[in-house]
Amino acid sequence: MPEHVESVNSIATFFQEQAKESAPQWRERFVKYAGQLKAASEELVRLYGLTSALPPDLGNVHDLPSDLLEELSIAKSDDLEDQLVTVINAYGGEASLDQILVGLYRKFNVVQKRRFVQNKLYRMEMVWSVEGKKGVYTTTEVEDIISEPSDNGSRVVSGRNSIEYDDEIPF
Repeated sequence: MPEHVESVNSIATFFQEQAKESAPQWRERFVKYAGQLKAASEELVRLYGLTSALPPDLGNVHDLPSDLLEELSIAKSDDLEDQLVTVINAYGGEASLDQILVGLYRKFNVVQKRRFVQNKLYRMEMVWSVEGKKGVYTTTEVEDIISEPSDNGSRVVSGRNSIEYDDEIPF
């Protein structure tokens, strides 16, 4: 759990404990403060999830205790991966490479080479190319369709790297 979330949670717990032992005129206030801090903690976890490059199969892990996080075999993402996910999510979960480059500059004052960003996006587990749109990326996992027939009789395998296979062998 990120440091800030732990801090907010510990203060919320403090107010909950104070509410149990306090005079009636303070009890309601302490309970209200604890509730507001709990809501702030949940919002921090949600925002960390939107701005971090997380493995898609685990979802948002920022609400997990640090002891559990140490046990998971999650590769630590670098700052650029977090920035790329943040920029794509800022565009509604889908963005073109041009939007990503501009977003990196406007949000983080980072200038990257187009080819470098393309290569980085391709290698990221939590970013996918949008099928049928060249140079467009999404943070929403696209379901792979294993094999579907096309109009001309060939088979198309959809997913990150679409490949078309012909049913007939030309030799």
